[in-house]
Amino acid sequence: MRNHRIETKRRCRWLAVAYCIAAVCAAASAQLTPTVDMLVDDLASGDNARQARARQQLPLRGAEAAEKMLPLLNDDRDVVYYAAVRVFDDVIHETNRHGDDNDRARVANAVFSLLAPDTSERQKHVGLNTLPLAVNEDHDLAPAAALLLDAPFRERARASLETLGTPNAAAALCGALSRVDAAFQLALLRSLLVCEIDERAANALLPLLDDASPPVQAATLRALATTGDPALLPHARRIAAAADEDNALEAWDGWLRLADAIAARGGHWELAQATYREILDATSHRLVKSGAIVGMGRFGDATVIPEIVAALDADAEGQLEAAALEAFRNLHGRAAYQGLIEVLPRLSATMLPGMMAIFGDKADPLFLDILEQHARDADEHARVAAQAAIAASGLPQAASALQALLDDGIGTTAEREALTAYLYTLANTLRQQGDADGAGRAYLAIYRNTNNADMRTAALEGIRAFPVPEAYDIVLEMLAEDDVDSLPVSTMVGVALNAIEAGREEEGNRLMAEIMPRLTSADAVRHAIHAMRAHGPNPAFARALGYINRWWLVGPFPWRPQTGFDTRFIGEPDVSIEDAYTVDDQTLHWEQRESDDPAALFDLIAHLAPAENVVAFAYAEIEVAAGGPAQLRLGSDDGIRVWVNQEAVFQIDADRGYDIDQDVADITLREGRNVVLAQVTQLLGGWAFTLRLTEPDGKPLEFTIVE
Repeated sequence: MRNHRIETKRRCRWLAVAYCIAAVCAAASAQLTPTVDMLVDDLASGDNARQARARQQLPLRGAEAAEKMLPLLNDDRDVVYYAAVRVFDDVIHETNRHGDDNDRARVANAVFSLLAPDTSERQKHVGLNTLPLAVNEDHDLAPAAALLLDAPFRERARASLETLGTPNAAAALCGALSRVDAAFQLALLRSLLVCEIDERAANALLPLLDDASPPVQAATLRALATTGDPALLPHARRIAAAADEDNALEAWDGWLRLADAIAARGGHWELAQATYREILDATSHRLVKSGAIVGMGRFGDATVIPEIVAALDADAEGQLEAAALEAFRNLHGRAAYQGLIEVLPRLSATMLPGMMAIFGDKADPLFLDILEQHARDADEHARVAAQAAIAASGLPQAASALQALLDDGIGTTAEREALTAYLYTLANTLRQQGDADGAGRAYLAIYRNTNNADMRTAALEGIRAFPVPEAYDIVLEMLAEDDVDSLPVSTMVGVALNAIEAGREEEGNRLMAEIMPRLTSADAVRHAIHAMRAHGPNPAFARALGYINRWWLVGPFPWRPQTGFDTRFIGEPDVSIEDAYTVDDQTLHWEQRESDDPAALFDLIAHLAPAENVVAFAYAEIEVAAGGPAQLRLGSDDGIRVWVNQEAVFQIDADRGYDIDQDVADITLREGRNVVLAQVTQLLGGWAFTLRLTEPDGKPLEFTIVE
């Protein structure tokens, strides 16, 4: 009985293992990647779920998938046919992006196989639609060219070759010209306008310039014009002159296109300009005249301006004005710009707004005076256009010009609002161009003239970022109203310094004198110093902030961080700068050093020597007009101890980096001479300190350093 139970358990275990193995195999089978044939069967099934899987995976299977689609592209079931079309398109795109040359060649062959004589109409349509996507200049286009002669497919074949646009495509189109009716012949010639014409196509087309109907001659001229061959000019002249009403525009357009191509080709500039002038004189078609004028401007110089103006004078209805403006817009160079200014009085009032826009777009200071004059014009259209053009010029001087218009009260209220908006656009343009001075002046002009709160705030932000000397009036006004919070200290200092550097020293110094007493916080001082450092060394600035920027220094002395400030080195605090000290057989003397940093930062590594686990001392004598309470504000890297008149007033034993006004200590100064002694420790890394004196409220203290 016991053996039977054991055997039963053993069989159950084996059955469980067998079931697990079967489950794993089934799962693995479900995860197997389907073959291309399996996916093609899914696509042909018409079942939505199976087709969806096939649509996702077949495009990734490359050329084989394209080849497998060919039979399905003849399927009578629309659901299968259109799914196969989408897969075929996707395979072509994927192969173009990720396939190799062999894959692309197989896909191209699949496309060409759809154009074979024995394929269905549906297959031929797919082949012609995908031909431009799958073939290149190396492929023989004979299968597509043959369909140009097959009435049901010729229009689609023409469109396909036109889209391809290669020299081979042009040659295929030319090959059918003599074998089709007149209407389709014209269609083929017009397709050649977007094709690359090589020598084969040109040789096939040239006979048609003489031995064809006038419409075909005109269409042939247009097709050949892209070659830019000057030898075609006699044909163009003859065909245009002989054209009737039905084909005249196409003939003249062919001549005009030829002139454009000659000019673009280079080497025949004078011939091209002469051709434009000949067309302009000979044609009566407004569009052709306009094209000639535009071409003269696109490829011409200052010499074309009088001829264009003469054409405008003869144009009583103003039909050529738009073309003239386009031509003028394309002219470049100082001589051309001067020429445009000279002919401006001869132009009609309707052209003035357009000319103003052109002058603004040229962004040349040469036009600024003209724009300013017309910005005050009695004609509103010219006036508004000139104002907009001044702003569009992006010139630094434009801000002053717009400011002058506002100062003079030019225009309506709406115009003045527009002027302010123009100023804001100009300011941002100058800002993007990196023109800090121009942007600052534009923002200042906005601030002075706008009543819009949002724009005023934006302008103030611009003044903060780009302070200019002229902004000092605004800063003084804010200071007078005790509105220092509206404008950061760094901006106020920047305005003052810019005024000084611009030669307005009295104003700049006055502003600095107003600013300094208000620098009562560490943040304000930090921002002021940041602004000053951007302008270079300035010891006077440091002194104005209360910094001691000249010290007697001695050191380094070996120091044990464990002892902190317990060890005496030079008899501190009772020291004399006449004394000398011996350290490791080296004699150390007091040496006077001065800092030109706006924060009077003393880098002791630079002034003494690179060292670790050392201390140094700094000594200074100052004089104050009146004694009394004061504050010591300092920063150090690393620790620091300070005595004032031999009384210890502050110490911190720390391993730290330097910052402005890290610590503040209350002190009392004597009237007249006072002695300040500082001991600065160094563990490793940076070694520096700075120290300044203020009133108890943080206002910089006035003192002199005793020599």
